[in-house]
Amino acid sequence: MNAAELQAAWARWLIDALVACGVRRAVVSPGSRSTPLVLAIADAEAEGRLESTVVVDERSAGFFALGQSRATNEPTLLVCTSGTAGAHYLPAVIEASESRLPLVALTADRPFELRHRGAAQTIDQAGMFGRFVRRSIEVGPPDADPRAVDGLLRTAVVATHAAVWPLPGPVHLNLGLRKPLEPSGVSDAALQSLEDRVAARLAGGLPTVARPTIQADDVALEEAAARIRRSSRGVLVLGPMSLTATPAPEAVEAFVRATGFPILAEATSQHRFGDADYSSTCDPFEPLFASPQFLSDNEPDLVVHMGEAPVSRALGSWIDKSEVERVVIGTGPLSEPFNQAAQVLVGDPGCTLQALAQRLSAPDGLADEGWRQSVSEASATAAEAVETLLAASPAETLAQGKAVQLAVQAVPAGGLLMVGNSMPVRDVDLYCRASARGVQVLSQRGASGIDGLISGALGAVSATGRPTVLVLGDVSFQHDIGGLALGPAASRAEAPLAIVVLQNGGGRLFELLPVRDLKDIDETFERYFLAPAKVSVLEGSRAFGVQATRATEPGALAESLAHAMAGPGVTVIEAVVDGAAAAAAIGRIAATVDRELGGRTGS
Repeated sequence: MNAAELQAAWARWLIDALVACGVRRAVVSPGSRSTPLVLAIADAEAEGRLESTVVVDERSAGFFALGQSRATNEPTLLVCTSGTAGAHYLPAVIEASESRLPLVALTADRPFELRHRGAAQTIDQAGMFGRFVRRSIEVGPPDADPRAVDGLLRTAVVATHAAVWPLPGPVHLNLGLRKPLEPSGVSDAALQSLEDRVAARLAGGLPTVARPTIQADDVALEEAAARIRRSSRGVLVLGPMSLTATPAPEAVEAFVRATGFPILAEATSQHRFGDADYSSTCDPFEPLFASPQFLSDNEPDLVVHMGEAPVSRALGSWIDKSEVERVVIGTGPLSEPFNQAAQVLVGDPGCTLQALAQRLSAPDGLADEGWRQSVSEASATAAEAVETLLAASPAETLAQGKAVQLAVQAVPAGGLLMVGNSMPVRDVDLYCRASARGVQVLSQRGASGIDGLISGALGAVSATGRPTVLVLGDVSFQHDIGGLALGPAASRAEAPLAIVVLQNGGGRLFELLPVRDLKDIDETFERYFLAPAKVSVLEGSRAFGVQATRATEPGALAESLAHAMAGPGVTVIEAVVDGAAAAAAIGRIAATVDRELGGRTGS
């Protein structure tokens, strides 16, 4: 049997098996050693069984694939050549692991006889992603034994299964390939027999993963219900959740109706701009938990927490310091950095909320009505403080909060909003009121890094074809400017992507941290922490053939956003704001709220 032809078939069988197991998209970075895999992917795409995107930069490719996974909850296949190419996947692999998103990284490798011998472009790739992958599989060399072929097909089953259950995340397949890498075009009866065997196996269907629904234990549910019954000042905190892991609005509404608990829904929870308009939403809540007066008068006595750790700095700080009793609901490993949850309920979030609501079944809720009214009035005070501050900005200037408001308002019903880390994700919570708009929110709260945001947004657009607005800072933009090379992927999806860059002069979140208050820190702070971006947003974007514009006042930004969302393609909008004022505004709002609440209490 011809070795080159067997190797080509081996690569093709693996790709075909992955497709049969539900892989619908592949992201390929060019290289030589991966030739057999790439030819197999090209054939699958030509036959309409797979959609592929070519991304030269493996780091950008990883985040592009992650964006596809985040938006679809389906594993995207990453394929690259040998050597350090796969190492560039590591940041995206880490984020996929921490965010619990399915991904399959397939790295081509040198054959065993070239490893550990100084051969070019050869490193130790086995297990290169360490503990960040759910499974690392060294795929054996091509083998004509029918049992080996069956094992190869089942490797695809194992990989896709491990990527989605029981804990979704990345999987690594490493495949050694030997020259010649191109098929010879010479077949024989023995190879044809194996081809027929594979065709029969695939035609019969490979096992697919049925994701089971985990139900919380009845005894644990009753214990949680008892805790809730004892509470008269409970709140429901909805932290960051993926598009598919969040409970349905009906489940949230049932729980709130039974308990009377106010909802603290972060934008990343999918319940701030989703399909339901909850009357009990406390919005905004960040200034309240930064207010000593609010906490003195209205401190909750119980938190029912669902989703990842809160993005809100004030809420997280209060939970940590107050050691308030908490019931945490999740489907698996928990984001519990406070190390103090009184009880953990593991199960489908929606089913858990419904089960609790049925056990409580109080017609008017359990929370104290006077306290609920006080919280609602405090929330209205906070909302008024936010709007008053924004209204005070001169008409010819663009406040960062206003820029964020306009960006969120530009997302059409059914669209996607992607928010960068550091200040943008927190600004959305502070400045954008909850509303039923049918908008879903993407974020990278797994490792909470600023890398790969542009690539991730483009991946989401390519996979869904949904109009999308990405809001990120100038440092984040510079960090992933190479992702703009993927602009044609969004154009192919015939969907608009508006990238709003908050040009605020660097990492302004650091201005909210204690380091900023150190004596004689100004020069050191600007150089090492603020680190203003050096890349021109407009020139950098246009270098990648992407349309770009600058807005310095609200009307211009609104107009630019409307134009960007009117048709397919990528538009970068540099929103020039006063960075120092943006950081100061957060403190001013908190101080105003605390003062107003104190005056209300004393009247």
